[in-house]
Amino acid sequence: MEDLMVLVANETEATRPWKMAWIISAIICAKAFHISVSFVQAADLVTSSGLNTQVRLSDTLPDGKVQYDIIGGTRAGANLFHSFGDFNVPNNNIANFLNDTGLATSNVLGRVTGGNVSNIFGTIQTTGFGNANLFLMNPAGIVFGPNATLHVGGSVAFTTADYIRLADGVQFNAIPNATTDALLSTAPVASYGFLGSNPGAITVQGSKLTVPEERGISLIGGNITIQNETLENGTVQSARLSAPNGQINLATTQSPGEFLKDLTVEPFGPNVANIEGASFTSFGSVRVTSGSTVDVSQTGNGHVSIRGGQLLLEILNAVLDTAGSSAPPTIASSQDTIVLAPRSSIISQTSSADRGADIRIVANRIAIEGDPSPRGNVAEKPSFTGIRSETGGAGNAGDVILETAGNIETNKVVNLWSVAHASGNAGNVVLTSTHGNIRMIGGGQEAQVFSLTLDKGNTGNVVVSAEAGNVVLNGAALYTLSEGSGRGGLVEIAAQNLWMNTGLLGNGSSKSLIKPNGITVTLSGNLIMTTDSSLVPLPGVLPSSLIFTASPGSSPAADINITAKDIFISQGSSIKSDAFASGAGGDLNIFTDTLKITEGGQLSSGSTRALDSGTLPQHIIPSGPGGDITIQAMGSKGTILIDGHHSGIFTNTEGTGVGGTIHMSARSLMLQNGGKLSAETTGTSPNATGGSISVNAADQVILTTGASITASSVIDPEVPGTGIADAGNIFVNSGQQLEMLDGASIKTTTELAQANGGSIDIRAVDRVRVVNSEISTSVIGAEGSGGNIFIDPNLVLLQDSTVTARAVGGSGGNITFVTPLFLADATSIVSATSKFGPDGKVTARSNLIATIPQLESKAAAPQVLLQNRCIALAGGEQSTFILAGHDALPSQPGGWLSSPVALEHWTEDNMEEHASGLMVRRVKPRDSSPVMTQAQGTEVLSLRQLTPSGFLVRFFAESALTGCRS
Repeated sequence: MEDLMVLVANETEATRPWKMAWIISAIICAKAFHISVSFVQAADLVTSSGLNTQVRLSDTLPDGKVQYDIIGGTRAGANLFHSFGDFNVPNNNIANFLNDTGLATSNVLGRVTGGNVSNIFGTIQTTGFGNANLFLMNPAGIVFGPNATLHVGGSVAFTTADYIRLADGVQFNAIPNATTDALLSTAPVASYGFLGSNPGAITVQGSKLTVPEERGISLIGGNITIQNETLENGTVQSARLSAPNGQINLATTQSPGEFLKDLTVEPFGPNVANIEGASFTSFGSVRVTSGSTVDVSQTGNGHVSIRGGQLLLEILNAVLDTAGSSAPPTIASSQDTIVLAPRSSIISQTSSADRGADIRIVANRIAIEGDPSPRGNVAEKPSFTGIRSETGGAGNAGDVILETAGNIETNKVVNLWSVAHASGNAGNVVLTSTHGNIRMIGGGQEAQVFSLTLDKGNTGNVVVSAEAGNVVLNGAALYTLSEGSGRGGLVEIAAQNLWMNTGLLGNGSSKSLIKPNGITVTLSGNLIMTTDSSLVPLPGVLPSSLIFTASPGSSPAADINITAKDIFISQGSSIKSDAFASGAGGDLNIFTDTLKITEGGQLSSGSTRALDSGTLPQHIIPSGPGGDITIQAMGSKGTILIDGHHSGIFTNTEGTGVGGTIHMSARSLMLQNGGKLSAETTGTSPNATGGSISVNAADQVILTTGASITASSVIDPEVPGTGIADAGNIFVNSGQQLEMLDGASIKTTTELAQANGGSIDIRAVDRVRVVNSEISTSVIGAEGSGGNIFIDPNLVLLQDSTVTARAVGGSGGNITFVTPLFLADATSIVSATSKFGPDGKVTARSNLIATIPQLESKAAAPQVLLQNRCIALAGGEQSTFILAGHDALPSQPGGWLSSPVALEHWTEDNMEEHASGLMVRRVKPRDSSPVMTQAQGTEVLSLRQLTPSGFLVRFFAESALTGCRS
């Protein structure tokens, strides 16, 4: 019509009359053509073209209808063959295959040889054949109109193939051939064969095609379209294919080859859908539109198989609906693309003890375009975009399986899930790409893949695999959830890289007593967790990426296991496992080369207080212990970085359970700009001790700019009885060195009377350097004792810093340095005190065995030296003593002798320094013993403060001339 309008716009006055007439004629012809396609009343109905096929007007006509009986044909045992020139069934007409011989028949096979499309707008039926199957072949194409119906005792197959191959290899050809026709046999149908690259199409226009229970419908040809049709009165009628508990096969091709009768082929094998070994090279499309239904639902078996180049389910709730007992899988298979359009769905349901059918989608590419609504919630909408399997009885729900060699892509609000509403188990949801990527682009975690149980059944697993590609969750959620007594399933991702941008991986269980299967992420590349602030999440959901397991009941929370080359957690994203009641928190295990937590990112495992809502007054439910966090970053880089305020790793407990432990192993650990390791308890029981922190670094640990490692027991002012448990302990093996700069801290703290402070144990091969920072244990309560501090490096250097172990009523903690060299400036404080109780002890231990040799003779008294000097002067013997060399004298009287030992003396093995005869040697990493043995032969340097200058003046000052008394 646009082209016609352009023609009118460019016409002249002279040409207008005849052009207008041409346009009107064209419009009339176009409308007539549309009518001929949609509501054809064929001039030639059913005609014979051989094989003794006979067509006659029925002697007994149904009310208001015209019936043509098809008799005769060529029989080969239980097979009956017909040949038609044309095969058309207008409205209110019946094409009746009549068994006029009464012989037993299994299959009725018909071919159309005239080269015209078959238009079926009436009824096709069989009479006297019992449960015999009907096969109709027309290479030119087949169209079913809105009033088309089937009354056939067995299964039906409509195909635009060029031949039907029987099981013994004999071909029933669409083009008559006397030689091959003479060979027609009793063998059953084996396959449908195509010789060209443009087979005829099959179209279902608002038709209602139904077969008896446990029978099947097959449409096999070129492009297949199943769509609505607008009737003459303006009513829109949807199409429906129905095979209760039976099988529906849809198969398309655009190249030579053979489809097996039951379409049981491997999707990516070398001989796809082929008997002879020459694979199809191109496939057609299957299009199901506008509320159309492909239905095999009932209470028994159901199977939908779709194979073609492209499957397109379009808008307004197009549905493939299956249910069954030990049901075979529902399969949509394509060598190109399968597309689900908005509000299209594929459904498998069962409500009895029978297992629901699996839904298996196989293609080179799968794309699902979701509902654009920003608030598409499957719980509130009767229709949605996606694939689901459900059970409402004792039978298990079927699995949802998507398999592709290329990409799986979902956009906007898409849902892939399996749900158990009763005692049956939910099915698995499996997405697999062998060579491509899996991308889910949602809005605020509304695109969801999950397995859910609401009663006694177990949840299935959610498995996403793209081992040769990437998995992207952009506003999408993958999870399993048991809201009944059943066990929670596994969430598993395997890929090269996983990028979560406001994405979610979850595993939860509320009433089950069995620990769920957890979350496992295995990546050959990186895990990246970020936040898209433009996405609006579901109510109550933070706009950040999250991997979590949770137990709001008595079951333990599931574990989280992550293996990746590099892990980046930023912008408020987190990985966490929480226990909200009596269940224990899950463990978090991370194996990586590099871990970077920035901009408020967190790892956490905790135990939280819960109140019993069923009693008044409410009381606190005893809570389980928090889970442990274990991180191993021991690859070639082996780096852990925690950067930023609120960024950190936490094992905090708020209830009656013990806090979890943080275990960290890396080459290098750096905390900066407020980054934190924290094990805190606000427990309401003395047993709810805070978790411990254990750090093992091969090279170094660095804390700067407000970074902290903290184990504490604190009071929650809003909850009475909190903070009565002991704080946890901190162990830091920092490898070569520990650097604490600019307000960094390592400390344990307790606030209530009965709680004791945790201990701090710091080890280093070379040095512990603390600048404007703090190492402390403190107990504020009136009874608790302060924790101990143990520091064991080769060198301790304090600048404007504190090392304290303090208490109020109990004993102060002890501070022990095991180091050959301790340097502290005048502003640094080392203190172990108690305000009312006994003070602790500060001890500096050094193993002197074979390190400082004994003097061969006793030191002479100064007075003796002075007398000898004066005697020498009196005898006229004078000499001079000149002390030369760098760092030989203190910078001021009473000061420290400047050390000739530079820090780099500890950077290489066996380095020696001979300033002032001093020997320094690097010490290998210490074992658990703080004392070096003589056999180890390690020289130790001990510097002493020089005697105050007043002593020298008093004993060595000369008289006015000679310094000796005259």
